[in-house]
Amino acid sequence: MSAVETPTGHEPPAPPRTERRCPRCGAHLEADQDWCLSCGADVGSRVAAPRGWGVPVVIVGLLLAIAVAALILALVELAGDAESVDTVQVPAQTAQPTAAPDQTAAPEATASPESELPPAATDDGTVPPGGPEIADWPAGKTGWTVVVESAATESAAQSRAKELGEQGVPVGILDSDDYASLTPGRLIVFSGQYDSRRQAQDALAGVGNATQGAYVQRVAPE
Repeated sequence: MSAVETPTGHEPPAPPRTERRCPRCGAHLEADQDWCLSCGADVGSRVAAPRGWGVPVVIVGLLLAIAVAALILALVELAGDAESVDTVQVPAQTAQPTAAPDQTAAPEATASPESELPPAATDDGTVPPGGPEIADWPAGKTGWTVVVESAATESAAQSRAKELGEQGVPVGILDSDDYASLTPGRLIVFSGQYDSRRQAQDALAGVGNATQGAYVQRVAPE
């Protein structure tokens, strides 16, 4: 028999049992009881300790930092592009000065109307002191005139020409025998010398008030 020997028929004493109580209400719990019968708390489950959150937090922080850096770089690039754009300056349109009309320009010459009176017997159209000048028909000239008197004698023609000249009608005397287009044997008192029948008709309207029976006649040498 050994020095330490358990007596035959005796078992070792069981360890003392620990009393369980509900962590919420403090009620007595059995060893195999999972729920508190007083308050219904779950006393059988064990909450596992949470894993460490350090690594995920660091990763999220790095991602946010990268995103912020990328955004800043993009803004800097956009600002640099805006500053490098050349500004196109449109030249200002200046109004061209309008040339003022030349006030010293001579007025355009206007044609004299064909209805003006025939040219006077004198250069200035006035009656000389010795009486009105009696014009002659130019030698060899063919033209048109206004016949204001057809006299049978030279004295009658001179008297009529002087009377009309004093009234301001320029007149002349010609011998019809020298012109094939006139009735022979007459002394014609005429007014004006014209190149066309129309000009003579216009002149007739100007002397018609001072004469009676005046008419247009072509004068042609023999």
